[in-house]
Amino acid sequence: MTLSQIRRRVNALKRKFVLELAILRLRRIAEAVADDWDLDEPPEPHDVIQRVAKAGFRLSTFMRLRWYLNDAIRQGDVPEPRRIVTSLLPWASKDCYRGFFRSELPA
Repeated sequence: MTLSQIRRRVNALKRKFVLELAILRLRRIAEAVADDWDLDEPPEPHDVIQRVAKAGFRLSTFMRLRWYLNDAIRQGDVPEPRRIVTSLLPWASKDCYRGFFRSELPA
């Protein structure tokens, strides 16, 4: 198998699993946001949205994330990574994607 054939297969797999890859990539960001969250000085929602945008996501659901983060700040809670992801990708809350939130992230 040549290098170009391997590259084509990898790209085909990326296209096939684009939804699953989006969940995993956003979950990594969401867990980092939750880990870095300081209850005394929470980050601005805009900063979290910028972090997601810098990772290459262009989503029409950024306002939903802003609302969720503002609620977390107002209640004095640390945002849950799963809720961050599902506010950005509402379809990720379907049962078929539930396993992506239970298991450990690959290294």
